[in-house]
Amino acid sequence: MPGTTPPAAPKAAPGAPTPAAVSAAPAVVAPAPPATALPSFPDPISAPWITARIAELEAARKKGGADPDGALALELALLYSHPANPSPDHIRALAMMRGYLALAPPGTRDPLVLHIAGLLEDIDQLGKVAREARAREKELAAQAQALERRVAEAGQRDAAAKKREQELLGQIKTLQQQIEQLQKLDLEMEKRRRSVR
Repeated sequence: MPGTTPPAAPKAAPGAPTPAAVSAAPAVVAPAPPATALPSFPDPISAPWITARIAELEAARKKGGADPDGALALELALLYSHPANPSPDHIRALAMMRGYLALAPPGTRDPLVLHIAGLLEDIDQLGKVAREARAREKELAAQAQALERRVAEAGQRDAAAKKREQELLGQIKTLQQQIEQLQKLDLEMEKRRRSVR
């Protein structure tokens, strides 16, 4: 209404923050999830211990053991690729590492584990390149053997053709000699006929 003044804003209680101070307060940040603890291995680690531990962990996985944060998959990945493992399986290690990365929340991944995951990916790529190179090598070896067989067969055909050519040349030479003998005989017969007249 005209002539009325708007009501005054209520006064803040002494010590209460002003609206400007409330808006400038820092936002509350949720704490980062705790990092997945790396498995502890005996020192020094032995090949029989690795083999037994892998068997134990695989048995737990087959029984449907819970692995919500991927700790079981991480330990298997590290054991399958461990330098002390008597029969390392980098393909299996990579599969376990991928399983771990799918289960572990991003903030909980140890940088060392991420580095190992990258190395396992590199090993997998190098393995594919090596397998392709071996397959290509086998193909080239088969092609080389086929070519050697064809060359040998062609050589045998050439040898047979040369032998046949030599036989034909020998027969031609024999025929020429026989023709020459017949011509001589014909000349002698002609001489005798003339002498008889």
